Amino acid sequence: MDEETEINMFIKHLQAELEDTIEILDLQARELRQWQIEVTIQESLKFLKIIEDRKKLGLKNIFKERDAVRIIKKRDPNSQDTKNDEGYLICPKCDEEITESLGFCESCGYKI
Repeated sequence: MDEETEINMFIKHLQAELEDTIEILDLQARELRQWQIEVTIQESLKFLKIIEDRKKLGLKNIFKERDAVRIIKKRDPNSQDTKNDEGYLICPKCDEEITESLGFCESCGYKI
């Protein structure tokens, strides 16, 4: 790959960041940061290899689109249908049960 892609620039940035970790005085913090950057560089190189292999195979779609793991159903916050089968209120924002009458959802903080 001769061209300077964004991922290649990102890897160069990470390498510069890795060199800069020498300035971190706390040895444990320095080693943790070095480990994080080294892992990121390895994953980036793996990613480049996958792209290169798929291009060599002549695949037009480099990435496969996967189905959503969970479909989030949006509910109208102004909707009056806010009770479940047990009679508990349901938060119109996050669809969680509201078990106490606190005036807000315990999960997301939405004001009822």
